[in-house]
Amino acid sequence: MQKQVIEFDDEAVGALMSEDNGFRFLAVKYGVWSLDGRLFSDPSEARHAVKVLLSKPASGSMPPASFWVPGDGDPSRSQFRWNAVSAVPSLNSENRV
Repeated sequence: MQKQVIEFDDEAVGALMSEDNGFRFLAVKYGVWSLDGRLFSDPSEARHAVKVLLSKPASGSMPPASFWVPGDGDPSRSQFRWNAVSAVPSLNSENRV
């Protein structure tokens, strides 16, 4: 198993785990939590995504991490199949409460 630490401003924010078809990002800081589980084609793509995400100005409130639903521009559902413990909520209106 090959892994690489991803840093931003000299602080570890995540790690990349090598897979057959790319590199899986594992977040270790809340600021990059939205990238957790995402598959990247190479480490430089992951570093760029971290830089873009952490360079954005801070918003006034934190989004609820436990109830994230994919939207436009977010990773596809197929990128999250590896983590059966935390299933991605369905966008199907029949399943909403």
